[in-house]
Amino acid sequence: MEALDLDSGDYGGTYKLVGGRPCLDFVNTISWPGTEREHDWLSSSDNARRWFAAVDLPFPRARTVDLTALHKTRHMLARVLRTLAHGERAPDTAIAELSKAVARVYQHRVIDPQTLAWHVPAPQNATEALAPILLDAAELVTAGTHERLRCCPSCDWLFEDQTRNGQRRWCDMADCGSRDKARRYYHRTKA
Repeated sequence: MEALDLDSGDYGGTYKLVGGRPCLDFVNTISWPGTEREHDWLSSSDNARRWFAAVDLPFPRARTVDLTALHKTRHMLARVLRTLAHGERAPDTAIAELSKAVARVYQHRVIDPQTLAWHVPAPQNATEALAPILLDAAELVTAGTHERLRCCPSCDWLFEDQTRNGQRRWCDMADCGSRDKARRYYHRTKA
C-alpha cells in the first residue's frame, strides 16, 4: 500500500488507505487516536482535498474549506465503527447522530435523467462532501457483517478484513505487522 502525498507537518509518519472502504479510511485520518502521538491528517484544506481525490470522492472547489464538519463527522463515525469493531453494541446516541446525518444526505439526492440512477450533486461545502462517506458508513452499519470489521491492535486504525480466511490482524503488514513481529522477536530473544 502506497503512502498518500499528505502534508504531515511535524509528524514523521505516513498515511495509507488501508481500511478497504471510504468510511473506514476517513476515520483513519487520525493517526494514533487518543495518544500523545495523535496526528490529524485533515488539518488543512489541501490535505482534505488530496484525501478526497485519493478515494475518488468529489470535494468543494473553494480554496479554503471549513473543516469543522469533517472533524465532527469523523468523531461520530469513530464512535460507531470502533465500537462495532470491538464486537460491542454502538451507543444509541451515536447511531441516532449517524441516522440524522444520513437522512440529510438522502434529502439532497436526485435521480439523474440520463442514467436513471441516484446521484448526489457536486458538493459546495465540506458537509456536502461527506455524503458518500456517510452512505458508506450507513451501509456498513446496517449490513450486519461486523465480524469482518477490525481495529488494528498496534495503531487503532479500522479496516475491513477482506481476506478469504478472515485472519487479517493488522491494518498494514509492512508497518504495524512488521513492528509487532519485531517487538515479539525482541522479547523472545531477550528472555
